[in-house]
Amino acid sequence: MFNTKYVMSKSLASAENEDMEMLSSYARKGWILYKFGIWGYKLKKSEPQQLKYSLDYRDNPDKEYFLYFKEAGWSYVCSIGNTGHIFSASEGTKPIYTDNDTESEKYMGQYEMMKKIAIPSSLCTILFFILASLSKYGYIPDIYKRIFVAFLIPSIIITVYTVIPCMSFYSKINKLKTNGDTENKNGNYKIAHALLTVMTLLLVGLFLLSKFKFLHIANAVFYILCFICILLVMSICLVK
Repeated sequence: MFNTKYVMSKSLASAENEDMEMLSSYARKGWILYKFGIWGYKLKKSEPQQLKYSLDYRDNPDKEYFLYFKEAGWSYVCSIGNTGHIFSASEGTKPIYTDNDTESEKYMGQYEMMKKIAIPSSLCTILFFILASLSKYGYIPDIYKRIFVAFLIPSIIITVYTVIPCMSFYSKINKLKTNGDTENKNGNYKIAHALLTVMTLLLVGLFLLSKFKFLHIANAVFYILCFICILLVMSICLVK
């Protein structure tokens, strides 16, 4: 019988509450979190406990930081790098954050940090995408095509792994500041989000029509639509 197990995270950026509730559910079954794993959590077998978990963000925290939570009834469990920290407490313990303003500050630092990476990576993705397209159609010597594609692939990966969390943190901050009232959200954000949804559906629809030969669509059209989608993603990620 194994005394440890690994469970996958649903995503701390977009499904933090779901992850914390999942860990509480495991604790009630006798599986207690003891450290982060790769894209998930490592649990060890113990007596069933009524625990709740909470995630907090602080870069390079000092002893006073952990002492503050300890005095509030929260025990330190583990950290992911030097940024994300999980604490546990018995059921009924007062939450770490009791108002929306302080909780939004929790995500603001992560949002600003992710944004600093998301902006240049998104711009690089667009640049390499355009250069690779120009090379493909002969506007730039074909010899450079492989170079542009080689840079484009890691750029896309970095963009995906920074823009999505950035959007998630922004959404949380915006929701907390408006007390969950979606009608009060930034108008530009709602417009960009609606346009992105429409453009994505249009892009998928045209691709399927072209794939099954119901409609002939020039490659340039797909490139333009992809370019617009990237710009919309950036606007959603960066708008305040």
